[in-house]
Amino acid sequence: MRKSSFIKHINQLEEEELRSELLMLFNKVKEVPEFYKMELGTEADRKRLYDKAKKNITSKFATKSYRRPRRPRVQKVNQILSETKAKSIFDYDMIDIYLFTCETAVEFVWEYEFASTPVFNVIRKTYESALTLIKLNSMENDYEDRSKAIVNKIRFDRYLKEEMEEIYGRVYE
Repeated sequence: MRKSSFIKHINQLEEEELRSELLMLFNKVKEVPEFYKMELGTEADRKRLYDKAKKNITSKFATKSYRRPRRPRVQKVNQILSETKAKSIFDYDMIDIYLFTCETAVEFVWEYEFASTPVFNVIRKTYESALTLIKLNSMENDYEDRSKAIVNKIRFDRYLKEEMEEIYGRVYE
């Protein structure tokens, strides 16, 4: 069904019919209650979602062996990020998630001396996404220290560091 057809259908309904339609959607489509939980919920509800995402992201970078570290589950991390973004109501809520993912990946590479293109791509992508949202929402002062700390911690790959500095420069200089 097209949006225009849907709007036409909605406009023809009475107020009571609209209420029953919304109630039916709430009961049948699982995303609707999640949306309203985020939209009408408290800050604690939203925090719970983001804390769960952070915990899941951390688990995808977890490894037991320093000698032979397990490869991070980059595809799963990307899936967690996209699911969290879909549930997120305010785009600036994702800044912290993106920066956290970037920090976790940088820490993993630093601690285990693990260099791989997929991990570098996660670092680059999440950092750029975070800084884009920071600039869009004019929150440069709130995240400047954290953004600079990430760039300073990258000493393991010169090209990645140059790219990160260039991204940082677009927002902060």
